[in-house]
Amino acid sequence: MNLITKQIIKAVFLEGIGAILLGTAFYGLFFSFAEIIDFFEALWFPILIGFLAMYFAGRIIGNSFSSNFKFKIRHGVAIVFVLLIIAIVMGVMAMLLLSDWDSVGIQGVFSVILVFLVFGGLPTLVVGIWLGYDLKKLHKN
Repeated sequence: MNLITKQIIKAVFLEGIGAILLGTAFYGLFFSFAEIIDFFEALWFPILIGFLAMYFAGRIIGNSFSSNFKFKIRHGVAIVFVLLIIAIVMGVMAMLLLSDWDSVGIQGVFSVILVFLVFGGLPTLVVGIWLGYDLKKLHKN
C-alpha cells in the first residue's frame, strides 16, 4: 500500500468517526439516549456496509494515483466527498435490504440520503481539507 492510499484510508477512518460523533450529537439534541441506541440498532448494518464500501473505494482510488501526482487541496476534498457519496449509496442499498424497510418509499430514501449528507458533509469537508494538505505535502518530500 503506497503513502497516498495510507493517507486516504486514514481520512476514511477520521471521517467515519467524525460523522458518527456529529450525527450522534445532533440526534441527541432532539431525542433521548434510548432513541439514539434504537437508531444505531436499526442502522448498524447499513452504516457498516457504507463504511466498508468507503474503505475499499478509498483503497482503489489511492492505488490509482501515481506517486508523482501533484495534489492540490481540492483533490483531497473531492476524494473524500466521492467516498462519502459511495458510502451513502451503498448504505442506502443495504438499508433497503433490511426487512423493516419494506414500506419506505422513494421520499423516505431521499430523506435518509439527505440526513447522511448533512451529518457527513461537515466532517467530510474538514477531513478533505486535511487530506488535501497532507497529500500536497507528500509531493514536496
